[in-house]
Amino acid sequence: MNILLIHSDQHRYDCVAAHGQRAIKTPNLDRLCAEGASFSRAYSTIPICTPARASLLTGAWPTSHGSFCIPTSELNRAARPQLPTLFSLLKEQGYRTGWVGKYHHELECDEPGQAEGVDEFVPLWHYGKYAEKKGIPKEPTDHGLFGDENTTQSFDQTRLAWQADQAIRLLGDGSGDEPQFIRWDPPEPHLPCRPASEFASRYSASDIPPWPSFPDSLENKPEILRRQRRIWGLDGWQWEDWSEKVRLYYGAITEIDYHIGRVLDHLAATGQAENTLVIYSTDHGDFMGGHGLMDKHFCFYEDIARIPLIIRHPGRPEVSGTCEAFASGSIDIARTILEAAGADIPDSFVGHDLVAMAAGSEQPREVAFAQYFGTESGAYSCRMIRNDRYKFVYHPVGDCHEFYDLESDPGELDNRINDASLASEIKNLKSMLWDEMRSCGDRLACGWTEIELKGAPSMAEKSKVGPAAS
Repeated sequence: MNILLIHSDQHRYDCVAAHGQRAIKTPNLDRLCAEGASFSRAYSTIPICTPARASLLTGAWPTSHGSFCIPTSELNRAARPQLPTLFSLLKEQGYRTGWVGKYHHELECDEPGQAEGVDEFVPLWHYGKYAEKKGIPKEPTDHGLFGDENTTQSFDQTRLAWQADQAIRLLGDGSGDEPQFIRWDPPEPHLPCRPASEFASRYSASDIPPWPSFPDSLENKPEILRRQRRIWGLDGWQWEDWSEKVRLYYGAITEIDYHIGRVLDHLAATGQAENTLVIYSTDHGDFMGGHGLMDKHFCFYEDIARIPLIIRHPGRPEVSGTCEAFASGSIDIARTILEAAGADIPDSFVGHDLVAMAAGSEQPREVAFAQYFGTESGAYSCRMIRNDRYKFVYHPVGDCHEFYDLESDPGELDNRINDASLASEIKNLKSMLWDEMRSCGDRLACGWTEIELKGAPSMAEKSKVGPAAS
C-alpha cells in the first residue's frame, strides 16, 4: 500500500465546501470527501505547529514527546530523540520515503534526511533558489502578517505550484518495486495569506458572512484573550475590517485545493490511485476574525481546535461518508499510516486507526482531548475536553475556566462555567478531563489540579490545619 499524506497548516474545518458550512471553492477536497471518509469531529492534538508535527512523527502526546511550542519560544525543544518516528519505522518496513514543504524543527536536526528515515527532503528554501534562477518576482508583502493578494506571480509560478510539482516528481510513475510514503506539507493557508490573483479574485469580501464566533465581546472569558486583541491592535474591528483578510484566506485554501487536484490527477493518470491511501489534514485552524482574534493561541475554540481530516482508502468501500467518531489529528494519522503499512506499532504510538474507525470496526472515543502549553508570548498551559454536547477548557494558570454548550451555542459565545444549572455536567467533564490526563501521562494531572478537577481536599484540609479557633 502506497501512502500520500498532504498536511497543510492552519486550515479551519468549516473551510471545506463539502462540510456544508461555507461557500468556499474546494472541488478537489470535496472529491476526496466523496470518494472516502471525512471526520466531522476531528480535533487538533495540540493547536500549534511544531508540537503538532512532533506528534505526527512520534505518534505520541506532547507530554510524552516533550515538544511544547515553536522554535522561537522560550518553551522550545524538539521531540525526544529516543522515541521511534514515523519515517524510520516505514523505512524498516521497506518503504521509499519523500517529504516536501514545511519542517518546523520538530526533530533534533536542521533538516530531516537518511538518518531520520527520509530518502529525499525538499525544503521550502529551495523554492527561493528556483524562483531566483527563473526570474520569478517576489510576492507583495505590504501588509505583513495580515496578507496581500499575490499580483506579481502567475498561478503556476508560486511557491504552492512549485511544491505540488515536487510532490508529483517524488510520486513518480508508480513503476518502482518499493511501496512509497510521500508527505507534502504546504505551509499555507497559515498567515500571511498571499494567494495568487487567479484564486483570490474568485471571492468578494462583501459576500463573505461573519463566522458564528465573530460577535464575541470576550466578557466572562480569559483575560489573556483580551490581551491578544490589544497586542494585535484588533479592538474595535468590524466585520468589514476582517472580510478582506478572510477573502485572502479563502483564496489561499482554493489555491491549495487546485494543486491538490493536480496531485490527485497524477495519481489517477499513473495508475497509482488504485493502491494509494490518501490522507488530507492540517495541524490546527485559524481565528481569522473568529472571536475578534487573529492566528490561534491560549484557547480551544472550534475555529482553531476543529480540523479537516479526510481519508481515501482504495479497496475499502466501507471507508466512506461522514464519520462522527472523535479523532485526534496528529496521533491518529501517525497510527493509521503504520497500520496501513503493516508495520509493528510501538507502544508510544497511542492514536487510533482512522480506517478502522471510519469502517466502524474500532471502538470510538467518548471524548475529544487536546493539550496546549503556550507560545512566543509565554508559557500558558491549558487543556480541552469535549463530549457530544459540551466542552470544558481548563485554564490552571488563567483567571477563569470555560464551559460551552455546543448544541445551543456553536459559536462558543456564552461561557457558562458558573451556570448552576450545568453544575453536574461541568463536574462530569472536569472528572473526565482528569482521567484523560492521567491516562496519557500528562504531568499537569497532579495533586494541585486534582483539587479543582476531582474535588480533592485542599492542601489545608489535607494538612489538617485551618483558622485558629476564636
